[in-house]
Amino acid sequence: MPFQKPLNVLHLTTHINIGGITSYISTLSKAMAKNGHLSSVVSSGGAGTANLTRAGVCCYEYRIRTKSELNPKLYWAIPQIAALVKEEGYDILHAHTRVTQTIAFFISKITDVPYVSTAHGFYKSRFGRRLFPAWGEKTIAISEWVADDLTKSHGLKKEKVQIIYNAVDLDMFLRRLGQQDRALLRRRYGIPRDAVVIGTLSRLVRDKGHEFLIEAVNKILPKFSKLYVLIVGDGREQERLEALMKERLPHNSRHLAAVQDTTAVFSVMDFFAHPATYREGFGLSIAEAMLAKIPVIATDIPAINTLLQDGKNGRMVKPKDSDALAGAIEDLIQNPKKAKAFSEKGFETAMSICNPARMALEMEKVYREVLNEKGAG
Repeated sequence: MPFQKPLNVLHLTTHINIGGITSYISTLSKAMAKNGHLSSVVSSGGAGTANLTRAGVCCYEYRIRTKSELNPKLYWAIPQIAALVKEEGYDILHAHTRVTQTIAFFISKITDVPYVSTAHGFYKSRFGRRLFPAWGEKTIAISEWVADDLTKSHGLKKEKVQIIYNAVDLDMFLRRLGQQDRALLRRRYGIPRDAVVIGTLSRLVRDKGHEFLIEAVNKILPKFSKLYVLIVGDGREQERLEALMKERLPHNSRHLAAVQDTTAVFSVMDFFAHPATYREGFGLSIAEAMLAKIPVIATDIPAINTLLQDGKNGRMVKPKDSDALAGAIEDLIQNPKKAKAFSEKGFETAMSICNPARMALEMEKVYREVLNEKGAG
């Protein structure tokens, strides 16, 4: 087998604050490093900078945080980033947001360095996207459902889309999980020591279906007075959900802001619920709950049903059905052996699907295919 030189990859994202894209870049970069490759990140900075730097990822900051690809500050930054690309000799660019796809397009034109992008979810087919797609030489889809949406809604050719499942930094996640003090964290979060905690972790938006979890627990609270809902995340629905929690579960619920280290909140949970009402890109919080050996109850929607199989490694219910959700929660509370079996099988599933070594090898294959097509491999 001919020697293939290590790759020098530049990731581009709008910011590196707490969130899925930051975790994705960190996990991928660390796994790629084990295979001898280098990774850097261009962004507007954020809370994740220190962690990436400690992992050996070079972080460069430019004023590119905006939601509009027409913002003039992007076009001031593009020549500077292009100069960085030439100076550091990057082999490939990897964009993670709509804005940075636009940046990567122009930098690729200036430097002749090819670029790929990752579709981290579903995107509306807006006029700007149709007029100026900027998907790159290849587009990574994080699930079959995202890939299907890219071809049907955005007109990408199937051969230009590659499915690569998300991964979790397994070593770091499991190590941190083992270091958490459940009793201490429950006191810190104001959760009763003897509470039976059913938690959920996601953006606070309508599609995540938080209100159905609140209603489900409210229905069975007379039977299980120690049942407690923990909602973790930030988003535009925060005020509405906090009001609903205060109304329905005034003594049996708590909201916490998004956290960088999710193992802290997982360590206080007894069950995990993901009552999303529509499709999901992948379901990373579900995978992490499975890694934490927490029994999972989720809705039967695309992408989630790749991770979960009802009655085998978790429970699945119809979306927008608080009665069905309440029944599934009650079933697992009353059948601890079943809940434990689901948690053990879920752990096996997540360990297999979310392996970062697998993700790194699949990504390297895409990078090299793009470079070979470009004549740079």
